[in-house]
This record gives sequence, C-alpha cells and structure tokens, in this order.
Amino acid sequence: MIQRQLSHRRNRRLRVLVGLMLLAGLLIQCQQALYHQAQESSPVVIKGPVKASPSMALASPTPGGLRPIEPLEARAARDPIASFEEALDQYDRSVRDYTCTFTKQELVGGQLTAEQVIKVMFREKPFSVRFEWIKNADKCDRVLYVKDRWIKDGQQMAVVEPGPLARLFVRYLMQPIHGELARKTSRRTIDQFGLRNSLTLALKYCKLAREMNVPFEFTYEGKGEVDHRETLVFKRRLPYTGEDGFWPDRVLVIHVDKELLFPTLCLCYADDDQQVLLGKYMTTDIRPNVNLPDSTFTKEGMGL
Repeated sequence: MIQRQLSHRRNRRLRVLVGLMLLAGLLIQCQQALYHQAQESSPVVIKGPVKASPSMALASPTPGGLRPIEPLEARAARDPIASFEEALDQYDRSVRDYTCTFTKQELVGGQLTAEQVIKVMFREKPFSVRFEWIKNADKCDRVLYVKDRWIKDGQQMAVVEPGPLARLFVRYLMQPIHGELARKTSRRTIDQFGLRNSLTLALKYCKLAREMNVPFEFTYEGKGEVDHRETLVFKRRLPYTGEDGFWPDRVLVIHVDKELLFPTLCLCYADDDQQVLLGKYMTTDIRPNVNLPDSTFTKEGMGL
C-alpha cells in the first residue's frame, strides 16, 4: 500500500515537471515569434545625418517626394545669400584654427600700397591672430592680437614688433587696434581678419541694404580660379559714396573655394568698371585645424 502511494506521488510530480517544461517551451516560441514580427515591421533607423558632398547642396522635399540633389553652382545662382549662409554654417561646425598665406593690397590715404605677403596663424576661440610679414612689411615685422587679452583705457591692444632699426631701441610696442596707426596702414583692422569675417562682412551689407530698402545686387557670376583651385565667383554692388561713406565699396568680387567653401579672394572696387581698386585680399595655402598651441599667441611664444 505504502509503495503504491509513493509511486503515485512520483508519477504526479513527473507529470507536473513535464507540464512546466512544455509551458516554458511554448512561452519561448511565442517570444521568438513576436520578436521576428517586430523586426520585420520596424523601420530602419539611421543615426546621424547623411553627409552630402561638399560640391553638392542637400535634396529638399517636394509634393511628389524628394527633389534631386541640387548642384552647388545651381544653388549659388538661385540663392547666393543662402549659399553664403550655408558656407558660414559649415565653417562654424568644422574650423577651430588654421595657418595660411595672406596677400593684401589696399588704397590707403589715396595711395595704393605695395602688395604685402604675410604668414598667418589664426585661432577662432579666443579670436587670435598672429601676422609675420614675408614681403613688403610696412611699419612692423610682426603683430599679435588676442581678443580681450590686452586692454588699455577701454581699447583693444595688439603687440607690434617694429622693423629692425626700431628694434635697436624697443623690442615691441602695444598699439590700439582701432588707433591712428592702424587707420594709416590698413583699410581693415586686425579684428576684421579671417575667413569667417570675409563671409560675414559680405552678408552683413547685403542684409543691411535689404533692411534699409537700399538698392543692391548680389549675384553668382560663374566659376573662377585662385591659386590653381576652382572657385565660385560672386559679385555684390552697393551704393558706395567714398571712403568716408557708410558702404565699404561699390563692387565686391569674392571667390569661394568650391571644395572647402572658404572665401579665398576678395577684390573691392570704387567703381562699376572695376578700375579703381580699394582692396585685394587673397588667402592661400590654407591648412585648417592644425591645433596651434596656446604659446603661439603669446609674447613669449614670439620670443619677445
């Protein structure tokens, strides 16, 4: 009797165990079926934006779907101001510092200066510029400016290393960047230097003219070349009235590097025929994001 009861209990436990195993298997199969169903019905998610070619503009939606990708030249011709805004946005997202060769020639005090060639080291934050003259130095050999580092009587100051003769008596001078010496030697001040400033200044006066309801033009002129690199050429016309007037020039011709979207040549004229040059500013040998050390923008780093 006792033996029969023990056997009955063992059989009951075995049936319960088998039932639990079957139930577990059924649950696993249900989970797998639900997982595969979700995988088949779920959309693919792309993490991060798709990067377009630098020489192409992004496609945009239309009632029938996506419009084909628009070539950069077509975008520039259709909306040159928007093209500059996009170049500025790309610059802000991608550039920290750079080195380059800067060539300039300007009409200062009624006289056209000799063409100057300058080696440049530049950093965006804080805004820092170091000039070292290679050809036709005017009143100095090197200049260093860092925004808000040297301030005297409320004026932003730059470190100026004079020419060899003056260096016999003084190693360097501190000069206000908007002072009389700066006005006598250049149409633009050192805090207006840079690839970004070239874009923003071109846009600034277009937008001011539009807001003030003043006639102006800003057009895409076609392809060009600067230092054996293909460029897109833009032209701006403003109501220029002279050096003391509000508007900086009558005609601005600006070349934008097609690959990098950097402004590499700006030509400013006082007349529609582009015979009276106000300023020529060319930037070549651009090497972005070279991680210039902090010492680059110190007097000690210049050996002063």
